[in-house]
Amino acid sequence: MRIVETRKVEDCFNGSSLYRYSFDAVWNQASMLQLSDLGKLSYYPHFPRPFFRVRDSLGMEVKGIEGEDSCLVVLPGQEHAESKLRFETLFETAVDKES
Repeated sequence: MRIVETRKVEDCFNGSSLYRYSFDAVWNQASMLQLSDLGKLSYYPHFPRPFFRVRDSLGMEVKGIEGEDSCLVVLPGQEHAESKLRFETLFETAVDKES
């Protein structure tokens, strides 16, 4: 999976930034499970639309739905640019293991 678009999303959270990442493929169970390399993975396969969420130790959160080609990323705190770069680096490392 490769990131094809990054879009800032308007948010109302206190001090955080939201980004919508779009990819060249849709999420499947295997790609979601690989995200556990980023942090604590919660995966809900029995939901009507199977949902996943990953939280790292610094408060970054990634949320998405199986079968969709995007996910939402919440970057907390003051270091938005640094957190965003860290996510992109870790994220591409995690999903590229499948290649």
